[in-house]
Amino acid sequence: MRTTSRTLRAAAVTAGAALLFVAAAATPAAAASGRSALPGSQPAWANAKALRSAAPATDTVDLRVYLPWQNASAAAQTALAVSTPGSSSYRKFLTPQAFRQKFAPSQSSVVAVQQFLRSAGFSIVDTPSNNRYVSAEGTVAQAQSAFGVTLGEYSAFGTTLRAPESAVTVPASLAGIVESVAGLDQGASLIQPTSTDGNGNSPKQNHGAPSAGFRAGQPCSLWYGEKTVAMPNAPAYGTSTKPIAPCGYTPAQVRGLYGLDQVAANGSGQTVAFVGANASPTLVQDVTKYSSLHNLPAPKITQLVAPGVYKHPDTPQQVPGDYYGEETLDAEAIHTTAPGAELLYVASANARQDFDASVNDIVDKHLASILSISYGFAGEAVPQGFINSLNNTFIEAAATGVGVFVSSGDSGDEVGSFGTPTVDFYADSPWVTAVGGSSASVVPTAAPSGLTYAAIDDPASPLNNTGWKRSFEVGWQTGLDAVNPTPTDHMSSAPYELDGTFASPLPGTFNGGGGGGVSRIFAQPAYQAAAVGAASGRLVPDISALADPNTGLLVGQTQAFSNGTYYDEYRIGGTSVAAPLTAGMAAVANQVAGAPLGFLNPRIYAAYSAGGSAFYDVDQADMFGTTVQSPLPSVLRVNYVDSESAAGGLSYSLRTQEEPNQTLHSTKGYDTATGVGTPNGAAFFAGITK
Repeated sequence: MRTTSRTLRAAAVTAGAALLFVAAAATPAAAASGRSALPGSQPAWANAKALRSAAPATDTVDLRVYLPWQNASAAAQTALAVSTPGSSSYRKFLTPQAFRQKFAPSQSSVVAVQQFLRSAGFSIVDTPSNNRYVSAEGTVAQAQSAFGVTLGEYSAFGTTLRAPESAVTVPASLAGIVESVAGLDQGASLIQPTSTDGNGNSPKQNHGAPSAGFRAGQPCSLWYGEKTVAMPNAPAYGTSTKPIAPCGYTPAQVRGLYGLDQVAANGSGQTVAFVGANASPTLVQDVTKYSSLHNLPAPKITQLVAPGVYKHPDTPQQVPGDYYGEETLDAEAIHTTAPGAELLYVASANARQDFDASVNDIVDKHLASILSISYGFAGEAVPQGFINSLNNTFIEAAATGVGVFVSSGDSGDEVGSFGTPTVDFYADSPWVTAVGGSSASVVPTAAPSGLTYAAIDDPASPLNNTGWKRSFEVGWQTGLDAVNPTPTDHMSSAPYELDGTFASPLPGTFNGGGGGGVSRIFAQPAYQAAAVGAASGRLVPDISALADPNTGLLVGQTQAFSNGTYYDEYRIGGTSVAAPLTAGMAAVANQVAGAPLGFLNPRIYAAYSAGGSAFYDVDQADMFGTTVQSPLPSVLRVNYVDSESAAGGLSYSLRTQEEPNQTLHSTKGYDTATGVGTPNGAAFFAGITK
């Protein structure tokens, strides 16, 4: 789905409520006689003020009853030991079968849950091989009776969502057997992709159709600084001449940015999985055409649906076409950094309530050694069921040698949503590699001449071949300063001049940025504390990569334009780009190492502690400063008002790459804007594969 530059991970609840939740299975609270309550099972947004009506008794409820790992602390210890260099167990990953034998819930516990659900009238849908949950389907009336609650309809986040009106309870006989219940509330509808074109008010998506057409406005630069514009009446951040935003970096330019042309490995022999909502019918043909135009090998893509997902017809909330773009973006980003790897897309339900099932299927069947996730919630006040379901699956992933890479979010420090700096779930889990966002200047090693925009789709052109490098990289925290155009503007050909003035005083409004900060529900893991110093909680992100939509990735996809539906290309950003780019680089690292490396965080922080040049230190503070008076990197962006062509008019804005009003700034060493930095070519692979 083509989204705008506003927050893309829907705000789940108020920030204060995040303190109510913990990562481990909670002790059941007292409830009605003969029953035990599940703490945190009522979302904070389900409050009396937001209650609108009772949920219709005949509505379908699709749920999963989660069971905890047996000896959960030992499971976590195992996951850490096999992932930590120097440990006697390092890289001695458990097979999924061995993990189940040690830690999976017992069959008798599963049977007890199944019998409970059947006795309440539910139909059993699926129980995965690791016994993590029992998936079942019934009605609102049956759910209310089974779990001792009333389900209400609440007004939340511009829509109506179902949720329990009180804490969920289970029979006392299931206390300690049931960890949480996912699906009674419709909070999964708040999961959102973390990608953005940064275009403001994009055209409305036609429900179920291919994404609404979007193109980067012209003029745009073929590389950072290739075109500049004079702004005599709008000097800003130290100069009145600004680079015009790149059209979108090609795969060759991104590979040059991260030094991938310095290594022989290309991810061959590896499988990188990614998850998403629904399935794009044009995914394979789009990625195949993109590859042919940009000098990449033809992709090897497999698509599947995990067992037991929600299989009802399309709902008003979501239908398959709504997420064409996210799947295509993920596939093309992974293919850019790991063109030799196989791609596996695992689709979740069209109601966005099966991400946990899709992730569990990939991990427990070991369908891939690397998993990229470009979705999540804004903030940490997430119902206990979602926290437990994903975090415990991430523990199994680490124990069995699956590296999980999660986008850190696109709303910066989240102060605009929560009033205080807040990190996002899933990226806050200490068992995933949280990938933050950067803004990059990619330039040629020797400037080509005579290139036009048409060369961007010529596989023989310099734009699609080696010869690119990083000029600089800063954190992604965009500030938007709109420019009022004038009749005397000259933007049709070089030399470009924009005579307008800024619509409001500098700095402009926050327009999206990589998520980061300190978790309030997960403790800081030892591997992180040892490398960067103690903190009050898990620090996010761990590492970063290209995410700024103003210096973004060129993506090709079938889109719906006013003159027809066909393949075209556009520039896109967000940590939805950063996570799959990094997952692809992890596939290259696996190939270099000769075997899967699994969960990379202990290795990442060990390489950081060792010094050297494994990471590019993203450091705007020292390079450019952080105030309005500083020479902050910024680009002039041209947008098509109708998102398709100049026929609908043009708009102009200066986009500051790391704006001064955010609490997140890239500084020397580790920072919560960009983590340890970004991958630095061959030195990165040498550093994390030692």
